[in-house]
Amino acid sequence: MKNKYADMRYVLLIVLFVFLNTVIYAQNIEDRRVFVLTGIGGTSYRGDLSQSYESWGGTFHAGILFNKKKRINGFIHLMAGGVRGNNPSYVYESTVQTTPNKYFKTSLFSVGYELRINIIKKELYTLYFSPGISILRYNPKDQFNDSYSNQFTTRAKGEEYSNITIMLPVRIGVAYHLPNGYGIGMDVGFLNPMTDYIDNISHWGNRKKKDNLMQLNILLYVPLNLKHKE
Repeated sequence: MKNKYADMRYVLLIVLFVFLNTVIYAQNIEDRRVFVLTGIGGTSYRGDLSQSYESWGGTFHAGILFNKKKRINGFIHLMAGGVRGNNPSYVYESTVQTTPNKYFKTSLFSVGYELRINIIKKELYTLYFSPGISILRYNPKDQFNDSYSNQFTTRAKGEEYSNITIMLPVRIGVAYHLPNGYGIGMDVGFLNPMTDYIDNISHWGNRKKKDNLMQLNILLYVPLNLKHKE
């Protein structure tokens, strides 16, 4: 019986320690000023070879979130991943003969800055809207891993483009933080690249709008520094 009561005391002490630790960290949760973010997600393409967001490619994310203000904060963001599209029956609607590509794949690498506009910000969770601006590098290739940039027969005469463009991403997301400051979140949004050549098709494209990319991401928040109250 004594051993049983001793075990119970240890359990109660552990529970009390965890509870007090949780309370202390919860009181200081607003003092977290900087977070390192890392995560994975999926990127989907919509353009001339796909009229809807169907095929998804993997994406890696990293960034630094400055969390000092209650309403608006800055977020430096890095993204690496890729997308692809395929439409074996694609034909450009024209009276002249054309030879557009029917498949592409491209790597994606971007770095940019976003504003985290908090719609709701509580001690342990946040709902936010995040517009931003990024520089994107892409390079559409064929099924043999050869770049389309020098395959001029896949585009109209004299049609050339740069492999670097601007993006204006827009996201909405939610983050939940544990009492110790670590957190997990999810966001979804559109990257809005300012180019119509993600799929190497523009002039010979039947779609009037530019190519676009949609993302769904899961993020891990790691507090970089803690400033405890005296």
